[in-house]
Amino acid sequence: MSVVGQDLARPAVVATAAKRRRWLGYAFIAPALTLHLCIVGIPALVTFGLSLFAWDGLKPPEFIGLRNFVDILTKDDVFFRAFTNNLRWLAIFLTVPVLIGLVTAVMVSTLGRSQFIYRTVYFLPYIFSSAVVARMFNYMYHPFYGVNLVFKQLGVPELAQSWLGNPNIALYAVLNASQWHFWGFDFMVFLAALQQIDRNLYEAASLDGANRWQSFVHVTVPLLRPTIVFILLMTTLWSFNAFDYVYIMTQGGPAHASELLATWIYSSAVGNRMAGYASALAVMLTLISSGVIIGYIYLRRRGLEV
Repeated sequence: MSVVGQDLARPAVVATAAKRRRWLGYAFIAPALTLHLCIVGIPALVTFGLSLFAWDGLKPPEFIGLRNFVDILTKDDVFFRAFTNNLRWLAIFLTVPVLIGLVTAVMVSTLGRSQFIYRTVYFLPYIFSSAVVARMFNYMYHPFYGVNLVFKQLGVPELAQSWLGNPNIALYAVLNASQWHFWGFDFMVFLAALQQIDRNLYEAASLDGANRWQSFVHVTVPLLRPTIVFILLMTTLWSFNAFDYVYIMTQGGPAHASELLATWIYSSAVGNRMAGYASALAVMLTLISSGVIIGYIYLRRRGLEV
């Protein structure tokens, strides 16, 4: 074959090899994609289909169109209360555990060999099952034991509360338990990110006259921006899907004071036997979560890349 013929054949060979590699990639992801469709995709479609019906799980379903969605937006006061509680949950989770995790990670990152001890101690609560932590805090909030007993022994019995029975504080009592369990995750993520920052940058900032606070603001925070965006995104998604602590500790009570969207979906489906209505609630929750993801994609396009 002439040199010219070889040059003409080479692009075809390269294109064929690239095509084979592309199909090989599809073959590798096919099992995981199939499993994802079976576990997530098909149930999601079924849930949307059920949202268009009135069904108690026993009798034949009755098609009612969008009536479930109309009832949610016009008649369901519990839905709006649960949504408000989710926003409160989100507001606290985006601030308290994130700030505690960041500040603690910055302090621990400056330590030497003892850093391992602090990493273990601070991350340990996150290893525990949420059911175990919830039961532990249930005991701490007991009217005659735990925190109330400590207050009485300290001579300030007036500080004792019905922590899970008072509608004004029940949600925040549950939040406290969840935060104690969760903040270690933020701490470890921030610590891992801090260890990737080049120490020479801090030395250069120090030579330029920057103090510790200025180094933190102008060096640490900008380099942690992708990590911060990641944690804020995950915290937002987890906050709207929070379920376990509320269900175990209060089941949404008292009088729906600690109700969240996920627990209201469960109560509607299992307690009230309104499978179609619960499916519509689940679709609403999915739309909210999708809005968060769309906002994240928008931020990435604006330069906040993870």
